[in-house]
Amino acid sequence: MARILLVDDDLELSRSLSGWLVSDKHSVENVHTGLEGWERASSQQYDLLILDWDLPDVNGIDILKRFRAMGGVTHVIMLTGRSSVDNKTQALDAGADDYLTKPFHVTELSARVRALLRRQDAHKPACQTLGTNNEHVLKRADLAGSLLASRYEFLEVAGAGGSGIVFKARHPIMEKLVAIKMLLSDNSDEYDKENIERFKIEAKAISRLDHPSIVTIYDFGVTEQGQPYMVMEYVTGNTLADMLEKLGPPPLKTGLTVCLQICDGLAHAHEMSILHRDIKPSNIVLKKVQGRPPEAKILDFGLAKIRASDAPRLELTQRGDILGSPPYMSPEQVRGDKVDERSDIYSFGCLTYEVISGFLPHMGTNINQIMAKHLEEDAIPLREIRPDLNLPKDLEVVVAKLLARKPTERFQSMREFRTVLERIIQGIE
Repeated sequence: MARILLVDDDLELSRSLSGWLVSDKHSVENVHTGLEGWERASSQQYDLLILDWDLPDVNGIDILKRFRAMGGVTHVIMLTGRSSVDNKTQALDAGADDYLTKPFHVTELSARVRALLRRQDAHKPACQTLGTNNEHVLKRADLAGSLLASRYEFLEVAGAGGSGIVFKARHPIMEKLVAIKMLLSDNSDEYDKENIERFKIEAKAISRLDHPSIVTIYDFGVTEQGQPYMVMEYVTGNTLADMLEKLGPPPLKTGLTVCLQICDGLAHAHEMSILHRDIKPSNIVLKKVQGRPPEAKILDFGLAKIRASDAPRLELTQRGDILGSPPYMSPEQVRGDKVDERSDIYSFGCLTYEVISGFLPHMGTNINQIMAKHLEEDAIPLREIRPDLNLPKDLEVVVAKLLARKPTERFQSMREFRTVLERIIQGIE
């Protein structure tokens, strides 16, 4: 019996096809919008996908492209009323294994389903750990023999901290490098069922983000040991934090251009109703691009937010929990209030202030001092803290507006700020 996902907005046709496929002893799940189709397909729990082209929210071709980009190898049949040669070529080039135009006879669909499943069974790889001489890498997260280790070849540890680890890995079929980030814990009860479910809901939403200034999420899940992970685009480059620490603030126009790219990525996320809640230089990677300046990409939407014991550095999403990293936290985060996109705008203001000046807007000898300053003090004006830079007055004003303690006094959207920032950049020689 095969598990089949059928994505078609024609309810009557879906019911009919589902009944026929079930009579062929398959298990069929029906969804009727592109968004639902992508969420289910990205779980990679199916033996076959049957996709309509024209769907509400997200069309079938976009689902197919994204599915293949994240490493999905399940066979896909495009089932559509589009019958031109160009349409068929586009679908097959996007990764479809078969193409059937409406109207059709269900016996033909059944035959095509059986043929693809036979082909898939013949080429199904054994579920075994991939790679050689990488046992020491897998040991870092107890991954030997896991399903994750049978899907990706773990190459090396790319980074590690007190609560998590990032692996450089390779998808063997797509021959694509990926970064796999995992949260680690010595306490098996730390990731309780409620937090894991919240992580899955957030991860599904985050996986829909599609913007050049946001690192792409290909896959996510929870290991057999109960450790959450995300499989992400592998980006070659240093973080913005590394750059600031080693080189100090960049030339003004360069730094503001980086901020503009981050602004664009955050605006896209906010328009998808997704908050970051931990914007800081270490969550911005500067991708190396040959012959061009580095491109800023935002990391870490969502993954750190399920670890309850690390507050205030890491966070949950419920009101009453403390969210974010203290030097970049908004006043409402410090208070544990409910947050919206204006909280990200404040954190982005802290980052922008640091990129321009080389200083944090609020400093102290301990976390409590820093958090109190977010609540009680305005940041020192940029032209006062760095008189040597001869900064434009309007730049000082707009950064101060980003850092307003009251959300109602800040820019109300990243798009609003972007318009002003772009004008300032154009005026810099």
